[in-house]
Amino acid sequence: MNNKITTDVAQLKERLNKDVRDVEAAQSLGNMYCDNGDAGQAALYYRHALDINPALSGVRTDLGAMYWRNENISLAEQAFREVIAQDPGFGQAYVNLGLLLQHAKGNVAEARSVWQQLLNINPNHEMASKARDLLRNTEAMIN
Repeated sequence: MNNKITTDVAQLKERLNKDVRDVEAAQSLGNMYCDNGDAGQAALYYRHALDINPALSGVRTDLGAMYWRNENISLAEQAFREVIAQDPGFGQAYVNLGLLLQHAKGNVAEARSVWQQLLNINPNHEMASKARDLLRNTEAMIN
């Protein structure tokens, strides 16, 4: 990590040490570690943020991505499915779950079903074009 990031991390850890319930500091630390390729540390801080506020769909989706990066496919899948169950409008979780099903589990049919589910729920969602692209790109794989 460069000096600025090291300083930012130290400041965020200091904030968290002063107030263990500082969800913004925990989430920011998770994001910084994620951006620097340290999935283990990122997951640690994302879990802490979720202990404070379990309703953070973006954080739970990011946690799933970190699990996947660490090759813990079952926990990644569980995290994405929990987001979809708790917050059906959170499109990134559908995209991520589908990609995990396709690439990590080799289940293209189920991946396509997940992406289609997002389009059925909200065809105008900001992630809808990504879901349509993924459906188009995988169409030949199931025929």
